[in-house]
Amino acid sequence: MIRRLYVLLLPLFLLLALGCIYLLPEHHEILPSAISEELPTGYHLPGWYGEKTQETDIERKVLSSDTKFSKAVYVSLEDPVLFSSRDEEGRERRAALPCMVSIVFSGNDMNNSIHRPERCLPAQGHTNLVSSRTELRMDDGHILPFTRLSTDTKTADGQTLRHIHYYVFISDSHATESHLRRTLLDMRDRLVYGKVQRWAYIQLSTHYGNVVQVEEKLADEQLKKLICSLLPGLIDWKRIRSPLQRERVEDERKNQDQSIEAEDIFQKALKGS
Repeated sequence: MIRRLYVLLLPLFLLLALGCIYLLPEHHEILPSAISEELPTGYHLPGWYGEKTQETDIERKVLSSDTKFSKAVYVSLEDPVLFSSRDEEGRERRAALPCMVSIVFSGNDMNNSIHRPERCLPAQGHTNLVSSRTELRMDDGHILPFTRLSTDTKTADGQTLRHIHYYVFISDSHATESHLRRTLLDMRDRLVYGKVQRWAYIQLSTHYGNVVQVEEKLADEQLKKLICSLLPGLIDWKRIRSPLQRERVEDERKNQDQSIEAEDIFQKALKGS
């Protein structure tokens, strides 16, 4: 009897499971990312000078053909960090430490368009990858989550050059530092809401160490300064539904104002006594 019941229920279950396909929402056009494709160049970003750069052949070969790139390198004009290098005759030179910016916009094939840098950096010679999560407050008050990644590469003469990377994924309405969360959000939006979003991955990098005579703290501070001044002009914050928004900053400011007010009342009370 039980076997007969199983025989009847199995086709019914399969029929219901297949029928659920028709309950899924219909996909429409791909929604563009909330981050701009145009990086400011020249002197258009106050305090910085930027120049457009091209993606490498390796990047083009690894990612799908409809993947879009936007890349630039920036140097600080206000109190820049200086790094050391040598010319062909062996003379030492000092110049402003460059910060590299790369935005990759996914194509129709998400699996071959967007991925974690931890996946591709080793193929470019990076070793000793160490990652951590952090949040940075932009100059306009918004807060963004980032993955901070440190790596090492070897120079032509075998010395170790150290690197700092910050990256975040941004879609039409989401911002996350986690590739796993990005994947889950994308799946949910497709299956539940019928929304197909074009994700963008932005990575900002610089280097430090004995080879260039730059301390990690100085390189990190300069890179964060670029991030906090560059991204407010690129991201349409009204479209981002992230918990890390201006509200948190406003709450912090209210708490600070309340603390200052309480301190003033306390000081007046002391004077009155």
